[in-house]
Amino acid sequence: MRNIKTSKIVLSIVTVGLLSVSAQAADWLSFAGTEPSFIKKDGKKVENHNTTPHFWGFIQVGYQKDYGDILIKDGINKTPFAMLPPSLDSQSGFEVNRARLAVRGMFDKDNTLDYFFMTEFGEDGITKPAGHASNNYLTDASITYRGIPYFNIRLGQFKYPGSEEGLRAVFTSTYRNFTTAGSHLLLERFLPNNAKEIKPGIFQAAPEQSVGAYRDRGVELFHTTKVADKTMLTWAAMVGSGTGMSSTNASGQLTYYGYLAAEYLFGQGKGYYTQSFKGFAWYQNGKRQLNNHDYTRERYGVGFNYFKDGLRVGAEYIKAKGMIYNGAKDVDSDPYGVDWEYQIAAGDNNEADGGYVNLQYFFVPKKWEAMIRYDYENRLTNSVAGERDFQTTTLGLSYHFKGPTRIDINYAIRSADAPGNAKAQKVLDHTDNLLSIQATLKF
Repeated sequence: MRNIKTSKIVLSIVTVGLLSVSAQAADWLSFAGTEPSFIKKDGKKVENHNTTPHFWGFIQVGYQKDYGDILIKDGINKTPFAMLPPSLDSQSGFEVNRARLAVRGMFDKDNTLDYFFMTEFGEDGITKPAGHASNNYLTDASITYRGIPYFNIRLGQFKYPGSEEGLRAVFTSTYRNFTTAGSHLLLERFLPNNAKEIKPGIFQAAPEQSVGAYRDRGVELFHTTKVADKTMLTWAAMVGSGTGMSSTNASGQLTYYGYLAAEYLFGQGKGYYTQSFKGFAWYQNGKRQLNNHDYTRERYGVGFNYFKDGLRVGAEYIKAKGMIYNGAKDVDSDPYGVDWEYQIAAGDNNEADGGYVNLQYFFVPKKWEAMIRYDYENRLTNSVAGERDFQTTTLGLSYHFKGPTRIDINYAIRSADAPGNAKAQKVLDHTDNLLSIQATLKF
């Protein structure tokens, strides 16, 4: 078993320490929620009065192969981690991971009322969670009012203020897959209220809606302001329904989000390629109902991101309390088929944490980029029998055609431990590495 506790301490010190320097890689809240106040026209910077809708989108297609071993016992697949998401029914194959179309713009020439709508037609956790159809194709639908000084008001369905990995425009990432902590602790899976309680505080059911995709429905106040020369401060507060991309809320209780980031601009680039140094912290807390009982879901984190002269360095630490995703479980005893359900440990005493450290470098400017990312998750650290520890080191190489249009090759070296459960360890020993090749086309 690897010394993951030491990794956690080192990562926490690194992220918290670097926050004191002030940083940010991109102001994602303003990027997604507002139209630019100024644009370039005939080589000059002028106020933006263009009310013409802007249609755009991106497609991500590729191939993945999982080298893990499948373990079948009594017809049940015990190794979901050796299967490819979202359907978890194969170990290799070609995919259309994302195919999104969007429109954004402003309703008035004064740029006081902006809008953003996006749809998804790919095959991922939004459209096919654990192989079940969600019948959901709308990822974003929001309107932002900018007519009040010092803050903007955004209303609708959109990314909540939180983790950098979640806020980031997904088509900019050169990694095919989210970090383990991001996927398990933040990419929320929802269970119906009548989910089966298979053990005290452990619930399981087939998904009836999309994964949360780092989104919620609600109202957000946010603003970015210049506090010193080249230094920007961004804050956000949101009240959400806690339902992700669904209108169903069995608990009837709200989820609360808070976010703060500081960014020092080096003066070049824009969007994901803004040359800057950013530090951020975020918090969220809400209730989810299972079997007519409200359970707490609490998350918070801190991190930093640096990008300058082709070098990108970032890290983030994430803490989770209360409801913890406990993996997918096969309930089909037919050895030739699978039927996956989500399992969630819902007790308020549950804890987990995780994080990542990322390093990327353009060794040929704007064309060839190499990367390495280490990420980990310690799940259910409050339980001797239930604790699972995951570690992944991802090596990557990307060729950029223009901007985010590129080809990415990732090779993830993975391991998993059950430090207090020898029986579970025998299952986790089937974990192996993952090859991913993905092409991204933005239009």
